[in-house]
Amino acid sequence: MSDAPGYAEAMAELEEILEELEGDQLDVDVLAERVRRASELIKSCRTRIARAQADVDTIVTDLEAFEREVEEEDG
Repeated sequence: MSDAPGYAEAMAELEEILEELEGDQLDVDVLAERVRRASELIKSCRTRIARAQADVDTIVTDLEAFEREVEEEDG
């Protein structure tokens, strides 16, 4: 997945694909390929979002634990 575009790049590509799909000029073979690519990009973005959420959750948990330790030391 190292060749995967960053989140912003993936979203930009998804927007381009959506614009193509909204038109009626796409060949059926091209249409299938664009839908497949959109599916890959969506999966990649969801994975990145899930990782970011897990990172944020870990940071918040660590901060809360730190604050409890400080309160116990002060109290």
